[in-house]
Amino acid sequence: MTEATTLYIIRHGKTMFNTIGRTQGWSDTPLTKQGEEGIYHLGLGLRDIDVREAYSSDSGRAMQTAQIILQEHQNHQNIPYLTDKRIREWCFGSLDGGYDGELWGVVPRILAFKSYEDMMTTKITYRELANAIIEADTADWAEPYEVIRDRVWSGFEDIAHHREKNGGGKVMVVSHGLTISF
Repeated sequence: MTEATTLYIIRHGKTMFNTIGRTQGWSDTPLTKQGEEGIYHLGLGLRDIDVREAYSSDSGRAMQTAQIILQEHQNHQNIPYLTDKRIREWCFGSLDGGYDGELWGVVPRILAFKSYEDMMTTKITYRELANAIIEADTADWAEPYEVIRDRVWSGFEDIAHHREKNGGGKVMVVSHGLTISF
């Protein structure tokens, strides 16, 4: 009998760039001590959950988060762990690694908002957000909405379908803020 498939979707722990207010996207920095401690406690909370497999994006911060959680799991030696680049954070192009103020200062103006706060109190679509990031990206590296959507959805769907085909159960998935909220 197949059991229900449940994904435990987790955002990576706090990183160096999160701490100093830099846009991370495909840029990568390790977890801070505070980030490691928070994830350690999450690992303790998930310790007795019957996790059948674990995934993370291929970003170092997501892999570090997954490893900390898995180390605390009572059955960590028997939980298969894989990375999947499709569940990586959005690529912000030339704005990746810059201060948050650069990205969140220009994007609201492109979308005709007075400020970041004004933008955040208004419902905008991910398509609008992605298009504004593309417009702000001077290197032409940022991902179009359709690319992000297809990449992220296929990643999460394939993880769920793989578990369903193998009897169902619980899966731990470590990803990123915008990717998870997508």
